[in-house]
Amino acid sequence: MHEFSVVQELIEKLLAEMKSLGYCGIKEIYLKRGSTFAEGPLHQAFQIMTENTPLDNARLIIDEFNVEYTCKKCGYMQTLTPDDLIGHLFICPECGEAAEIDEAHGLELVRVVYEKGDLG
Repeated sequence: MHEFSVVQELIEKLLAEMKSLGYCGIKEIYLKRGSTFAEGPLHQAFQIMTENTPLDNARLIIDEFNVEYTCKKCGYMQTLTPDDLIGHLFICPECGEAAEIDEAHGLELVRVVYEKGDLG
């Protein structure tokens, strides 16, 4: 599941930023996810990886945007979900053309609400 590695990278960056800014924790994290990212695994990975960290009580809020695909060969159009992909590949159900789906922009950090206080 690519969700776990993406969440791990996000947590590492948030912890480093939180420390450099002098905050003691994070209250809320707002993300936008493409329809190729499953929301359940994102929440599950976040819950597991933030246990016993300063992010333990942070609330993860996720909005979705659709990832649309149009086949270059036959013009077939579809909104993609995680179930439509094989790894990073989508196989057009009309003509069988395989296309690599760029998920690099599929998850966006929108906003972070920090907790002020002593890092103690």
